[in-house]
Amino acid sequence: MLNNVSELLSIKLNNFIHRIDSKALMVELAIQHRCSLKRIRRSKNWGLVGAKKDLIQLSLYFRENNSLWIAEAIDKALPKASVDLSLLLKSNPDITVNELVAASGCSLVKARAAIDSAEQLI
Repeated sequence: MLNNVSELLSIKLNNFIHRIDSKALMVELAIQHRCSLKRIRRSKNWGLVGAKKDLIQLSLYFRENNSLWIAEAIDKALPKASVDLSLLLKSNPDITVNELVAASGCSLVKARAAIDSAEQLI
C-alpha cells in the first residue's frame, strides 16, 4: 500500500515576530500555501511546518515579495537534491573544483574526492 502523505518539514524562524510587519498576514499566507505557522512556546521564535512542495511555493512567494530572509530560511531547511558527481565529471572532464561545487552544491572535500576518483588517483 502506498503512502500518499508527504513528509512534513519543520523550519525554525528565529526572531520572527520582530522582523515582520503583520503577524496575521504571515499566518494567513502560510495557511493559503497549506502550511502552518506557530509560535514556539513563549519565545520570539516561530515554527513553519509544511510539505516540501508547499514550502517551495511559499519560498517563491516570499522571494517575489522581498521577504528574502524567510525564503532563505526555507531553502536552507529543504532537502538538497542529490547530484551524481561522476556524471557531471563525465560530461565535463575539465571542470574545476569550484565549478563542481557550484554546479552540484556538494562540499569542497566531496568535489575533490570525486575529481580524484574520476582521474583514478585514489
